[in-house]
Amino acid sequence: MQLSPVLENLSVANNNIDGEGAQQLATAVLSSASLEVFSEIPIKKLRADALTKLDLRGVGVSGALVLSDLLKFSSALKSCNLLKNGLDVESATMLAKIGMEKGIMLSGMTRDQTKANLHGQKLQSADAILIGSDLHFMAVLISLVLPTNLIRDDGAKAIAEALKVNAVVTTLALGGNYIGGEGAIAISEALKVNAVLTNLNLINNSIGDDGAKAIAEALKVNAVLTTLNLGTNSIRDDGAKAIAEVLKVNAVLTKLNLKYNSMEDAGKEAVRDAVKDRSGFVLELHDVRCVPA
Repeated sequence: MQLSPVLENLSVANNNIDGEGAQQLATAVLSSASLEVFSEIPIKKLRADALTKLDLRGVGVSGALVLSDLLKFSSALKSCNLLKNGLDVESATMLAKIGMEKGIMLSGMTRDQTKANLHGQKLQSADAILIGSDLHFMAVLISLVLPTNLIRDDGAKAIAEALKVNAVVTTLALGGNYIGGEGAIAISEALKVNAVLTNLNLINNSIGDDGAKAIAEALKVNAVLTTLNLGTNSIRDDGAKAIAEVLKVNAVLTKLNLKYNSMEDAGKEAVRDAVKDRSGFVLELHDVRCVPA
């Protein structure tokens, strides 16, 4: 693919070009000697290292490939808002790697903010990957609220990786994000080493028994989490019993929500028995949606 030798501005914003087509287009754009702007990306200014901040929309996968190449040589750029740009997991992962290496914020958040509320923003897995990258630079953020988005397992994994090194976030809300067992397992691995997170909300996902068992395993060693919301997560008796067992040895957790799952009486009873002698423990368990295993 070749572009006109006199073309200065080209936009393919919101065209959903991906795969080989995106790669070919990106190669042609980067090879052009005349192109100054591509899908709002100021190529000429970035090559001149003349920008410290960027806010882009609609760059897509091809734009992400172009941008990832340009960022490798930037020393001035410190902030680049790329949320809701239609990236895929691969291109977002590439940008996140470069962002962490170069110290460039990619999600529009700032290093000095203490709370981030991105509720219901239609964020995808790729967006969560960019947010995870930025968490490495945020030294005062204590609350990250991301419910009712679409980050799925890949997004949860990126946030979980950041939690392994982040030492300030105390509240994390990821409810309603289509997170399954794989995402919950990644989060559980972070809980084993994270020493600051006290409030974790995973309500209305689909972590199932595998996710519940993984989180229970993490609670055997986690010594800080006090509030855990696993309501509406398709957890059955096996998952409930695993949580019940860990509650016998974990003395830190003081509030647990397991409402609207799929436990039968045996699973519910196991959890109740595990905390019946714990003064002040708040257990939310009663519901009307229990179904047979």
